[in-house]
Amino acid sequence: MVLYEKKDKIAYITFNRPERLNILDEQAVEELVEIWKDFRDDDNLWVAVLRGNGKSFCAGVDVGKLEVGQKWNLRMSFFFGEKKIGPSNYNVWKPIIAAVQGYVLGVGFYLVLEADLKIASEDAEFGLPEPRVGIPTIFTPLLSRHLLSSHALELLFLGDRIGARRAYEIGLVNRVVPRDQLEGAAEDLARKICQNGPLSLRSMKEVFYRSREMNFADSLSLIEHIFTPVMNSEDAAEGKQAFLEKRRPKWKVR
Repeated sequence: MVLYEKKDKIAYITFNRPERLNILDEQAVEELVEIWKDFRDDDNLWVAVLRGNGKSFCAGVDVGKLEVGQKWNLRMSFFFGEKKIGPSNYNVWKPIIAAVQGYVLGVGFYLVLEADLKIASEDAEFGLPEPRVGIPTIFTPLLSRHLLSSHALELLFLGDRIGARRAYEIGLVNRVVPRDQLEGAAEDLARKICQNGPLSLRSMKEVFYRSREMNFADSLSLIEHIFTPVMNSEDAAEGKQAFLEKRRPKWKVR
């Protein structure tokens, strides 16, 4: 269901159910959870690219496996239940790039929000169709962190899909590229990220996300706690030395 490849410090995480537009079921969720944990713990991996095989990135969950009239509770959710699907639930502080095409719906939309950088092909379509079948979008609270209220509520209330250009205009994605350039654009971005100090990137991502709900004083305390070990690391010393010697640093992740 979910392919996991490690190559040159880059983790490639690929939804592999193209005949069903990469919709996710419980097995795929379980596989993805284990992948996030492995990516987090493997110091040889510095950045991840999340993508989908075939025509679409991910068209949501496998609704066909949900029984009509089945009683639902929050613990059944892919987002907040026992098998949380997003990398933020596992303290994954390494950069994650989402490279998406075709349908990016429901849980696919959620995973794009969970990524740090987003690249979309020109044929990508984003949407939150849940209200059309009478259920709320579970990750509604997260939208306000990424979009203006008017844009978020339009997506939630109408259930309409928006194209890649519109997604770029409202700040949902970083770049839009032709379909045949999507894979290369994501890989180029990943390799460029790998040129920077991995410890500095992880510390900045952690502070960026953890400080969003903090006041200024608490943010400063978090900065001191997270940044100080990185500033005093071997990599920081190597970065300074490489700058003076006009060469590329050789990161040791320590």
